[in-house]
This record gives sequence, C-alpha cells and structure tokens, in this order.
Amino acid sequence: MSGAEPFFKDGNSNGFLFLHGFTATPFEGRFLCDYIYKELKWTISVPLLPGHGTKPEDLIGISWKDWLNCAKNEYEQLRKRCKNVVVCGQSMGGTLALLLASQLSVEAVITLAGPVLLKDWRLIILPIAKHLITYNRKSKGPDIRDKSMKPFIPTYAKYPVTAVEEFVKLLNVTRSNLWKVKVPALLFHSQKDRTIHFSNLEYIYQHISSQIKESVVLEKSYHLISLDLERIEIFNKIGSFLVQLF
Repeated sequence: MSGAEPFFKDGNSNGFLFLHGFTATPFEGRFLCDYIYKELKWTISVPLLPGHGTKPEDLIGISWKDWLNCAKNEYEQLRKRCKNVVVCGQSMGGTLALLLASQLSVEAVITLAGPVLLKDWRLIILPIAKHLITYNRKSKGPDIRDKSMKPFIPTYAKYPVTAVEEFVKLLNVTRSNLWKVKVPALLFHSQKDRTIHFSNLEYIYQHISSQIKESVVLEKSYHLISLDLERIEIFNKIGSFLVQLF
C-alpha cells in the first residue's frame, strides 16, 4: 500500500522504535518520528508488522507471536547500534511496546492509546463468529478527528476475524505481564477515543511497576492520537520526556 512502507533513520546512539497498530501501517509514526529525528537526532526504526500494509488476506494465518517476534527483531537490530532504546507504539503497537518492556532491556516505554483490555460485546461471540465470517468490514475508516488527515492514512478497509482473535491473545498475554514493566513509562489516551476504551489508561498506569510513570489525558482527539488534533502536544511531551531521561 502506498505510504505503508517501513522506514529507518540513522542518527545518534539513542534509538527510538515505533510500532503501529492493528490493520495499520508505519504511517502512524511518520510525523512523530520525523520530529524526534529532527529535534533530537535519534536513530529511528519503524517496521511494518507481518500481515500489514499489503492486503487484508495477508493477515490470515498470522499470529500475535509473529507481531511480537518482528518487534523483537527490530529491537535487536536497533540495540546493536544504540546505547539506549525506547519503544513506543500506537494502539496495538502500544500493547507490543509494553510486552517488549516486560521482556527486554529497553530504557523506557511510551504508549499512544495502547490497550490491554477490549470492551466490545462482539468478543463474546468471536469463537463462533470466526467459523461463520471471514472478514469484518470497517464502516467509518480510521478513527481520527482531524478530517484533513483522514484521507491520507493507509489502512485496511476490512480485516480477518481470526486476526482479531490473535489481537485478543496479545492483549491477554500483555495484561498478565504488566507488573514486569519497571522502566520509565509515558502513557497517552484520549477521553474521546471511540476504538479503545479510555479506562485502559488508568489500568495500565496502576498495573505497571515503573517508579517513573506519567499518564497524559487528551481531550480533543479520537483514537489515532499520533496523527490527530493534539499530535504536536504529544510530540513536545515525548520530546521533553526523552530529554529528561537522556
């Protein structure tokens, strides 16, 4: 898909790994990572997760472990050239970032509307639905309030129901390992998020073991906060967070 390409920017000895969301692409991190590269000169890595950025059929047969292994491989490559590595993710990418922080020696973790819980009644029928329905179609496109940005976001218009099941497995594993996250954490979520319930912010904050942690409540954006109306506020906050740590 046009605009879905992974990208890498060679900078200094600090590394920033950005992970995109479910059915999304590295485009979600492009403006944030451009900011961090320009302002802080950090080395940037933004991979394309397996099954994403091509066609929805490619998500069939992909497991949550494939997404995690991709993230781990990118981390390992970044670690080879960087003294410090911070992992950040939008939506499901935030989930993966938390799981990486619970397993690997990252220096900090940042989540942008990251979930560990889904509040959707349809999940109850998921075990049956996956045998009856191959795809679920998105009715409204990307959940973003900035209308000027919406047409440019590469994303799938539909996704396999089996992929949702893998997403739920990832959430369950990450939720049970939150207590292992001990590194500095910066957590963002919008009260107006229409995709991932706002309660995830407080749940994550309360269940990680980080001594240094901060939750930031947004009030204007919808779900894709890395691209939405308050993105500049987010970029500045992340920049200050990173400068204070390193």
